[in-house]
Amino acid sequence: MRILFDHVDWNSSAGPHWAARKLAEYLLLNGHGVDTGNDDVQLAYVIATRKSDIPLIQRLDGIYYDTEQDYHSMNEPIRRTYEMADGVVFQSDWSRRLIEHHFGKTDNYRIIHNGTDFDYIKNIPAAVGLDNHSKIWCCASSWFYEDGRQRYIKRLDENIRYFQEHSADNDILCVAGDMRDYVNPDASKIVFVGNLEIADLISLYKRADYFIHLGRFDSCPNVVVDARAAGCQIICSSLGGTIEVAGLDAIVIEEDEWDFEPFAYNVPSALDFSRKIKNVHHKYISMECVAGMYLKFFEEFE
Repeated sequence: MRILFDHVDWNSSAGPHWAARKLAEYLLLNGHGVDTGNDDVQLAYVIATRKSDIPLIQRLDGIYYDTEQDYHSMNEPIRRTYEMADGVVFQSDWSRRLIEHHFGKTDNYRIIHNGTDFDYIKNIPAAVGLDNHSKIWCCASSWFYEDGRQRYIKRLDENIRYFQEHSADNDILCVAGDMRDYVNPDASKIVFVGNLEIADLISLYKRADYFIHLGRFDSCPNVVVDARAAGCQIICSSLGGTIEVAGLDAIVIEEDEWDFEPFAYNVPSALDFSRKIKNVHHKYISMECVAGMYLKFFEEFE
């Protein structure tokens, strides 16, 4: 099978691009073609930027709904691709429900969560230098917009508060990502490690016990998939698609449901940590399984 990857920056580690890299690398290693110039199917990440005569599959995570932005115009190219696509891959069932609420239902779709290469993770050594601590906690995200505003949707403050309220005296929290001028509230137990390359992130995950991801509205975060595969127990919110890939042992903080109507969401929001629920989702995250699901869907268009 030969796949044309559309709207992908191979040098970016941002969500959709990192997911595309993982899938493309796995497909290449297993004898499939990527961007050969004579492809069988076009896989467009969010929007289609190339015209071709081959079947078009749109891969979707979320859409825009911040009323502080012109979300209607920002969604238009996504909607156009959605309406002309021969098939749609949703990152999660939560993503499907969000998009169908705004764009309408599509008949031909699959829900395929992000995956990761367990062999790749296995060959990365665990981080060193943290042996003096009882438990290692970590979190990772893009915490700020390019204009310097904090991305409150990622809930950095709540991640830190959860750690402070649930950690032992000798535990440590490693926060990965650009922290700008964010003030460390407890330098004795919290360390900002900065932006890390993917391999270094996974090395940290392999040493950590917990990965905190309390952000809301994420469709299927790659950091959670990679951290879970590396052995971390996930701590996450119920609001979004994260719980679908967090694992049955995840610690889930329940939130009230959202009606999918647009609102101004980039504001701080607190959680009630006592609202813990059991995760019932058990999704496979191996790239072998994920790639197989993509290929099986693609074959329907041959």
